[in-house]
Amino acid sequence: MVKVIICGNKHIRIPNLPRNSRHKLIHAKSFPTGRYPIEKLWYPLGSFFPWQPVGEKCQVVHSFNRVLHTHKPWFVTFEDHRVLYRNPQNKREAVIYELLNNRLALDNCQKLIAISDYAKMRFIKRIEGWKIEAKLNQKLDVIHPNFRTRVNSAKTYQSDQKLQLVFVGNHIARKGGIIALRLAKKAEQLGLPLIIHIISGLEHGSGVPTDFPDKKKYLEDLKLLDLNNVVFHQNIPNDKVIELLSQSHFQLMPTLHDTYGFSIIEGFSVATPAITTNVCALPEFIRHEENGYILELPINDIRHWANWVHGEKTKTDEYWEVLNSTYDYLAEQALQQVKQFLDRSDKREHYEFLSAGALAQAQILHNSEKQNELFDNLYAAAAR
Repeated sequence: MVKVIICGNKHIRIPNLPRNSRHKLIHAKSFPTGRYPIEKLWYPLGSFFPWQPVGEKCQVVHSFNRVLHTHKPWFVTFEDHRVLYRNPQNKREAVIYELLNNRLALDNCQKLIAISDYAKMRFIKRIEGWKIEAKLNQKLDVIHPNFRTRVNSAKTYQSDQKLQLVFVGNHIARKGGIIALRLAKKAEQLGLPLIIHIISGLEHGSGVPTDFPDKKKYLEDLKLLDLNNVVFHQNIPNDKVIELLSQSHFQLMPTLHDTYGFSIIEGFSVATPAITTNVCALPEFIRHEENGYILELPINDIRHWANWVHGEKTKTDEYWEVLNSTYDYLAEQALQQVKQFLDRSDKREHYEFLSAGALAQAQILHNSEKQNELFDNLYAAAAR
């Protein structure tokens, strides 16, 4: 049995670790513990300071979204290029950033694990021209997140049922909840037999990627939570989220930006197909009319929504007009996709085909048993 320290960003750990490891996985706490870990003072300090529990001996370290200063064999899993230190503000930072980035080329850094081809592409673009580029590319691999498959067969759709859609996302605007609400309004006006469940903490505005910073712009949309064909679930435990995903016909996530979309794979684990956009990693595991539907956004060469702006530009009336029209555009696309599905004479057979495709995706690319064995073998080999 190998003792493995797990450290770094918590939000991507569970889907990217073995689920039932034969080794001992020790989830490290930040140093010092509490609301203000050392990286709050200066982010690179989190790469040098010890983790809690500091007295636990280990043979291997697995880091998430963080370059480490360690002499142990270690792996790093990342969701995009931000794992790398960048944009130094002074000479001291430049020296430290280069030192940390160069640690990825050392022999004890055994593998660089991108969670998608999108993440791999972002990383490769970031290291172009670096002296260590060739070494890093040799270590680079893609291992997709894994989830336990919860069902053994595809779902069916009864023609007399109301179509049940579910949106899951704390960021109500970025993830596509605003679009879901506008779709609900359009569907109600047309009398379509459709119910949309919204699972969200309703976080939006300043500090959320792609959002317009002024929350007042979203007030009219949030009033749509009271529509008769909308069911709002604010804070529910994960098992209830899975239950709703299982009971729904489609998961709706028409996101403007999402590095992966873990909830979609959780939906696939209960054979629920998805309706989403063509950004970032999403087209890698969602295939139009095979395990869901893809709504098309204009994207750039790094698979980001082409009209996304940053900084002070997000505060302009022009950006809100772009956002507002994009929300409408995607809501209309989703509406047409829903109408097309409901109008099909073979929708029962077609839905079962989509559901089977979603389940197959979970079983093949995101299989927790296969990933468990893969990671356990990596840890054992590193500890020799």
